[in-house]
Amino acid sequence: MDTIDSPEWSDNPRLNGWLAEQRSAFPAWREQAPGAWDFTPDSVDRLEELVRGAFSSYEEADAASDGPLLQVAAWYLGEVQVRGHGAEWRCAPAPGPGRFARIRPLVTLSKERLDEDERAGLRELEELYESDWPLCNPLDELLALFLRGPDNHLRDVLDQYAGGS
Repeated sequence: MDTIDSPEWSDNPRLNGWLAEQRSAFPAWREQAPGAWDFTPDSVDRLEELVRGAFSSYEEADAASDGPLLQVAAWYLGEVQVRGHGAEWRCAPAPGPGRFARIRPLVTLSKERLDEDERAGLRELEELYESDWPLCNPLDELLALFLRGPDNHLRDVLDQYAGGS
Protein backbone atom coordinates (compact mmCIF):
# COMPACT_ATOMS: atom_id res chain seq x y z
CA MET A 1 0.00 0.00 0.00
CA ASP A 2 1.33 3.40 -0.95
CA THR A 3 1.68 5.95 1.82
CA ILE A 4 1.93 9.72 1.76
CA ASP A 5 5.73 9.38 1.88
CA SER A 6 5.89 7.22 -1.23
CA PRO A 7 6.94 8.64 -4.61
CA GLU A 8 3.53 7.68 -5.99
CA TRP A 9 1.92 10.30 -3.76
CA SER A 10 4.19 13.09 -4.97
CA ASP A 11 4.10 12.40 -8.70
CA ASN A 12 0.91 11.03 -10.21
CA PRO A 13 -1.61 12.07 -12.86
CA ARG A 14 -4.28 13.10 -10.34
CA LEU A 15 -1.95 15.46 -8.47
CA ASN A 16 -0.12 16.74 -11.53
CA GLY A 17 -3.38 17.42 -13.37
CA TRP A 18 -4.91 19.25 -10.41
CA LEU A 19 -1.79 21.39 -9.91
CA ALA A 20 -1.65 22.27 -13.62
CA GLU A 21 -5.36 23.15 -13.68
CA GLN A 22 -5.09 25.50 -10.69
CA ARG A 23 -1.85 27.06 -11.91
CA SER A 24 -3.42 27.88 -15.27
CA ALA A 25 -6.62 29.20 -13.63
CA PHE A 26 -4.68 31.46 -11.26
CA PRO A 27 -4.29 34.48 -13.62
CA ALA A 28 -8.08 34.75 -14.15
CA TRP A 29 -8.70 34.14 -10.43
CA ARG A 30 -6.22 36.90 -9.57
CA GLU A 31 -8.05 39.34 -11.85
CA GLN A 32 -11.26 38.69 -9.91
CA ALA A 33 -9.44 39.48 -6.66
CA PRO A 34 -7.00 42.28 -7.47
CA GLY A 35 -4.13 42.98 -5.17
CA ALA A 36 -0.76 41.59 -4.24
CA TRP A 37 -0.84 37.82 -4.66
CA ASP A 38 2.87 37.23 -4.08
CA PHE A 39 2.79 33.92 -2.13
CA THR A 40 3.93 35.57 1.10
CA PRO A 41 2.46 35.07 4.59
CA ASP A 42 0.88 38.54 4.37
CA SER A 43 -1.06 37.46 1.30
CA VAL A 44 -2.62 34.63 3.33
CA ASP A 45 -4.46 37.31 5.35
CA ARG A 46 -5.90 38.67 2.09
CA LEU A 47 -6.85 35.14 1.08
CA GLU A 48 -8.77 34.74 4.34
CA GLU A 49 -10.60 38.03 3.72
CA LEU A 50 -11.47 36.91 0.20
CA VAL A 51 -12.92 33.58 1.31
CA ARG A 52 -14.78 35.02 4.30
CA GLY A 53 -16.23 37.72 2.04
CA ALA A 54 -17.39 35.25 -0.58
CA PHE A 55 -19.30 32.91 1.76
CA SER A 56 -21.40 33.36 4.85
CA SER A 57 -21.28 29.83 6.28
CA TYR A 58 -19.48 26.52 6.22
CA GLU A 59 -22.37 24.94 4.34
CA GLU A 60 -22.28 27.59 1.63
CA ALA A 61 -18.50 27.29 1.22
CA ASP A 62 -18.61 23.49 1.26
CA ALA A 63 -21.24 23.49 -1.49
CA ALA A 64 -18.86 25.59 -3.61
CA SER A 65 -15.72 23.66 -2.66
CA ASP A 66 -15.22 22.15 -6.12
CA GLY A 67 -15.60 25.55 -7.82
CA PRO A 68 -12.75 27.69 -9.10
CA LEU A 69 -12.75 30.22 -6.26
CA LEU A 70 -11.99 27.67 -3.55
CA GLN A 71 -9.96 25.27 -5.68
CA VAL A 72 -7.53 28.00 -6.76
CA ALA A 73 -7.57 29.43 -3.22
CA ALA A 74 -6.59 25.98 -1.89
CA TRP A 75 -3.79 25.77 -4.46
CA TYR A 76 -2.62 29.26 -3.49
CA LEU A 77 -2.54 28.43 0.23
CA GLY A 78 -0.58 25.28 -0.53
CA GLU A 79 1.83 27.16 -2.77
CA VAL A 80 2.58 29.64 0.03
CA GLN A 81 3.72 26.64 2.09
CA VAL A 82 5.63 25.09 -0.80
CA ARG A 83 7.43 28.24 -1.83
CA GLY A 84 8.06 29.69 1.61
CA HIS A 85 8.65 26.62 3.75
CA GLY A 86 9.90 23.86 1.48
CA ALA A 87 6.69 21.86 1.76
CA GLU A 88 5.64 19.47 -1.00
CA TRP A 89 2.34 18.59 -2.59
CA ARG A 90 0.97 15.07 -2.08
CA CYS A 91 -2.15 13.30 -3.31
CA ALA A 92 -3.34 9.71 -3.34
CA PRO A 93 -2.57 8.28 -6.78
CA ALA A 94 -5.96 6.53 -6.93
CA PRO A 95 -9.33 7.75 -5.70
CA GLY A 96 -10.71 6.28 -2.52
CA PRO A 97 -14.32 5.28 -1.81
CA GLY A 98 -17.19 7.76 -1.53
CA ARG A 99 -16.17 11.27 -0.57
CA PHE A 100 -12.51 10.21 -0.75
CA ALA A 101 -12.85 9.93 -4.52
CA ARG A 102 -12.55 13.72 -4.77
CA ILE A 103 -9.10 15.16 -5.36
CA ARG A 104 -7.95 16.80 -2.13
CA PRO A 105 -4.19 17.39 -2.34
CA LEU A 106 -2.20 17.76 0.85
CA VAL A 107 0.91 19.74 1.68
CA THR A 108 3.63 18.35 3.92
CA LEU A 109 7.36 18.33 4.47
CA SER A 110 9.38 15.49 3.03
CA LYS A 111 10.57 13.16 5.75
CA GLU A 112 13.63 12.49 3.58
CA ARG A 113 15.05 15.76 4.97
CA LEU A 114 15.40 14.22 8.43
CA ASP A 115 18.52 12.59 9.81
CA GLU A 116 18.24 9.15 11.44
CA ASP A 117 17.82 10.50 14.99
CA GLU A 118 14.99 12.79 13.83
CA ARG A 119 13.34 9.90 11.98
CA ALA A 120 13.53 7.72 15.10
CA GLY A 121 11.95 10.46 17.19
CA LEU A 122 9.18 10.95 14.66
CA ARG A 123 8.49 7.18 14.55
CA GLU A 124 8.12 7.17 18.33
CA LEU A 125 5.67 10.06 18.19
CA GLU A 126 3.70 8.44 15.37
CA GLU A 127 3.37 5.24 17.40
CA LEU A 128 1.79 7.32 20.15
CA TYR A 129 -0.35 9.27 17.65
CA GLU A 130 1.33 12.46 18.81
CA SER A 131 3.17 13.47 15.69
CA ASP A 132 3.17 17.17 14.99
CA TRP A 133 4.68 16.71 11.54
CA PRO A 134 3.40 19.46 9.26
CA LEU A 135 0.44 18.24 7.22
CA CYS A 136 -2.17 20.48 5.68
CA ASN A 137 -5.23 19.96 3.52
CA PRO A 138 -5.53 23.50 2.14
CA LEU A 139 -9.18 23.16 1.14
CA ASP A 140 -10.14 21.90 4.59
CA GLU A 141 -8.32 24.86 6.12
CA LEU A 142 -10.34 27.27 3.96
CA LEU A 143 -13.62 25.60 4.94
CA ALA A 144 -12.61 25.53 8.61
CA LEU A 145 -12.57 29.33 8.63
CA PHE A 146 -16.33 29.08 9.15
CA LEU A 147 -16.08 26.54 11.98
CA ARG A 148 -13.33 27.89 14.19
CA GLY A 149 -13.45 30.75 16.63
CA PRO A 150 -12.63 34.34 15.72
CA ASP A 151 -9.09 34.02 17.10
CA ASN A 152 -8.17 31.36 14.53
CA HIS A 153 -6.87 32.55 11.20
CA LEU A 154 -5.70 31.01 7.97
CA ARG A 155 -2.19 32.27 8.67
CA ASP A 156 -2.06 29.88 11.66
CA VAL A 157 -1.39 27.08 9.14
CA LEU A 158 2.09 28.53 8.67
CA ASP A 159 2.92 28.22 12.38
CA GLN A 160 3.50 24.49 11.97
CA TYR A 161 6.66 25.25 10.01
CA ALA A 162 8.33 27.25 12.77
CA GLY A 163 10.94 24.54 13.34
CA GLY A 164 10.85 22.98 9.90
CA SER A 165 11.77 25.72 7.49
